[in-house]
Amino acid sequence: MFRHILLATLLIFSGLTYSQHVRADDERVMPTSDDRWTHWPWRLAQPFPWSDIQGTWKVEQDDYVSYFIFKVVQLKNGVKQVQVKQFDGANCRQIATGVGIEKGSLVFAQMTSKSGKIYRLNLTAFKRSDSPQPPLQGGVYTESVMVLSMGEISQQNLEDMIHMQIVKISAHLDQRACLQDVNN
Repeated sequence: MFRHILLATLLIFSGLTYSQHVRADDERVMPTSDDRWTHWPWRLAQPFPWSDIQGTWKVEQDDYVSYFIFKVVQLKNGVKQVQVKQFDGANCRQIATGVGIEKGSLVFAQMTSKSGKIYRLNLTAFKRSDSPQPPLQGGVYTESVMVLSMGEISQQNLEDMIHMQIVKISAHLDQRACLQDVNN
């Protein structure tokens, strides 16, 4: 009898610990602040740079840090998609996945966090000369300045989303660059 009570107690507390852990991960899916001092010239967006996008990318804004791995997949009908994995900037654990498709000069992705939260992610490319702020330098040079926009799935307007410059840090499609960056 005592074993059954002990087992039930352990299961209850492990479930509470898991739910708290999931909520902590979700808090890091998107930045909490919305600093919009940079106005991106959306009308000057360039064609999406499919040859540059594959690899590991990093975004930082205030105390928010996140890593993204983008993998390009070409379907049989010739359409390209981007498989997206998002990793927590503090510990490199995967916190969300999604798939993006190109519409015009943007790539739109629907992301789902580990706990089931659904949100929107957009990628936009600009010429370096069109960037309203100096382009950030990552570990890998890219022709374009990339802007990552994030928001609730219901937000249809770009102006309502959070926009951050994102930099490519590696051509690898695994957590290697994230782990190296976090440990430095």
